[in-house]
Amino acid sequence: MRIQRLMMIFLTAITIRIARPFNLPLSANRPPALLRSLSCTRLFSSAKPTVCFLGTPEVAASCLEKLQRKGAADFDITCVVTQPARPAGRKKKLTPTPVQTLAETFPAMKILTPENAKNETFLEELEALEPDLCVTAAYGCFLPKRFLKVPKLGTVNIHPSLLPRWRGASPVQRSLEAGDTQLGVTVLYTVSAMDAGPIISQVSRPNDDVKGASQELEELFDLGTEELLKALPSIFSGQITFDTAAEQDEEQVTKAKMIGKDEAILDFSTMGAVEVHNRARGLEMWPGTYFYFYLEEDDASSKTLKKVKVGKSAVISNTERATDLIGSELTLLKGKGAGLGVLLADGSALELFTVQPEGKKMMDAKSFVNGLGGKKVLWAIPPPQPESI
Repeated sequence: MRIQRLMMIFLTAITIRIARPFNLPLSANRPPALLRSLSCTRLFSSAKPTVCFLGTPEVAASCLEKLQRKGAADFDITCVVTQPARPAGRKKKLTPTPVQTLAETFPAMKILTPENAKNETFLEELEALEPDLCVTAAYGCFLPKRFLKVPKLGTVNIHPSLLPRWRGASPVQRSLEAGDTQLGVTVLYTVSAMDAGPIISQVSRPNDDVKGASQELEELFDLGTEELLKALPSIFSGQITFDTAAEQDEEQVTKAKMIGKDEAILDFSTMGAVEVHNRARGLEMWPGTYFYFYLEEDDASSKTLKKVKVGKSAVISNTERATDLIGSELTLLKGKGAGLGVLLADGSALELFTVQPEGKKMMDAKSFVNGLGGKKVLWAIPPPQPESI
């Protein structure tokens, strides 16, 4: 604080020396507004805009790395905000976020790890930094109005959906689960309402019906970072502003609700192959999806239900490929790399290329069948689940 006061005295002296010959109006207590807006850092550093980056998981770390690598000549990332270190692994070791781990390799970046963005100390630190722009990518915390007032050019977010479709915390997962034909990413200004700000840029691509949420999320954030990099020069120059960005159509809003653990259960007696395949792709990251089965025992009078997690799958659209499927029995299909064929109750068919039995690693279909000792495996209706408290 003392250094700032001394600097203000220094700026005032310079102002008086410059202003007097031109008869510019002066205040007895403070220098003109233009000089008041300059910090010590700005006065003695380059005129490059400053950016504060907010993000948490691995996809956000990839965004930060690309912004730093490709944008270093045009702007300075002076601050990184991420969630605090959390216990992780079997030993519950306190582990920093991927974004923090990366940011620590860039000494010039100040790292802030508030428990949430409403923290008073955090907001004071951010206000003191006076960033020109804030960029968020999967940060995971609500940004209050006081935060949004800090950056001079606003706060910009990378959101992996074609807004206004899929506002919320799980846009890619819900998009895959719904079987959307197009996936995409949006660069938009942040407002208090979740994902409701005006759109700066948006790009889409076809849903390939193969990749799961983890890969799609990574690729969409990468695509979004490229879109942001294209837009940043216009944002810094003032060509793109909050007012020039495109408003969202509120009538087209779709919410991406939080994912529940109970959504992991697949019921082949009520779900079709397309629905199962889409949910398995969408919930791949968490909580995953699984179905119940039992082994046909010659001397068994009761069925012991087991469950197996679904990995890679595909809908069988070729009726000839499904001709060998009978009832609820899972059949190893013919051909190199073939999966388990499943005939669902509605008559649709699914191929499971990889599965994960309880207590084991993910494996291909052939390995799963080989481990059954020649016994038939049949899918079962899920048993009643305990009610969530």
